[in-house]
Amino acid sequence: MGSNASTTRGSKSGSDYTQALLDGARASGSGAVRASGSGVPPVVPAGGNEMGLSTAEVLRLREEFGYNEVKEKSVPAWKKFALNFWGPMPFLIELATIVSLVLRDWKDFAFLFALLLINGIVAFVEEFKAGNAIDALKNSLAPTARVLRDGAWTVLDAKELVPNDVVMMRLGDIVPADAKLCAGEPMEIDQSALTGESLPVTKYEGETVFQGSAIKRGELKAIVTHTGENSFFGKAASMVNSVQNEGRFQLVLFKITMVLLTIALSVVAIIMIVLLGRGVS
Repeated sequence: MGSNASTTRGSKSGSDYTQALLDGARASGSGAVRASGSGVPPVVPAGGNEMGLSTAEVLRLREEFGYNEVKEKSVPAWKKFALNFWGPMPFLIELATIVSLVLRDWKDFAFLFALLLINGIVAFVEEFKAGNAIDALKNSLAPTARVLRDGAWTVLDAKELVPNDVVMMRLGDIVPADAKLCAGEPMEIDQSALTGESLPVTKYEGETVFQGSAIKRGELKAIVTHTGENSFFGKAASMVNSVQNEGRFQLVLFKITMVLLTIALSVVAIIMIVLLGRGVS
């Protein structure tokens, strides 16, 4: 019952946060024009700027808001390797290794030390390979966007977008940044990856579409409103990164290991007391 209640509270908290982000994004998408001092540049009218941004404007906005990407926390390789020796199970093996060293049981010491080292190396190599595979997949799936710059349409990497860019989106595209739709027929957007909605939603002129959503129907111009960590996707990613990484299974495993460790140390202490009482050196 406690586990279910905790899970229910966690899911409600997550859904409430997601709903709050959605409400905030809708408010920013349908609200009045903001001043640049508020952290968001003034958005051009729904019809869009027929010439798009100039190169000088792009450089100024990029300097202010950065690239359209969510920065990931990078962990040094040495730290990743060291973390493989930190945890309940490694602690037990390390303790047994130290005991073998103190007792000068060289065979057990060599065996336990080799076991600990091989386990850490194998875990590090597997994690390194998985990280490289994920990076390669990200690079191959890097989205592009059709952008109006200096009066001409061009295809750029989505990371090059800045607020107030005019983009063209059509069926099959991935929304490259949070954007407000210009005039035209409504679009159907699949944003299930962000909000969990099972069916596509219909977006009309002036409404905001979120980065990472998929276009299911329609073709429209849109004005970029938020990029990078200021987008709905960026805020959601920041929320996920701020959550404690340890899952329930890891916590249960840690508690079990600590109980076993306590029992083992208690037994060792009792044996030592009995042997000392009998005068055994």
